[in-house]
Amino acid sequence: MSKVQPDGAVSPLPVPVPPSTIPTALSAASPSTTTTAPTSNVAVTVPNLTGPVTFSLVVTDNLGVESAAAFATVNIQPPPVAALTATPAIVTEGGVIELSGAGSTSTGSIASYKFSLVTVV
Repeated sequence: MSKVQPDGAVSPLPVPVPPSTIPTALSAASPSTTTTAPTSNVAVTVPNLTGPVTFSLVVTDNLGVESAAAFATVNIQPPPVAALTATPAIVTEGGVIELSGAGSTSTGSIASYKFSLVTVV
């Protein structure tokens, strides 16, 4: 497929890049990467931190002229915080206790609670 420019020139339309060919390249150790057109996407693994992270993009045309930087800020959600209570705190052998994770918090919503027995003395 192609596109007719205002001056009558014909240029090819960008070819979509399948996700499997999009490089995963940005990290604290390697904070920038350059792709060659038509690849205009990169996949980024979220850093191990929370709060705002800002990314920038500068494009260069076929004449070597660079654009002004464009910026995008993404807020990384912190992990949920688990809170566990056991009632009663002391119980006789064979007794029943209730475990509750009701005090757990998240900036999103909690989807599940996994209770585990860690030690048996």
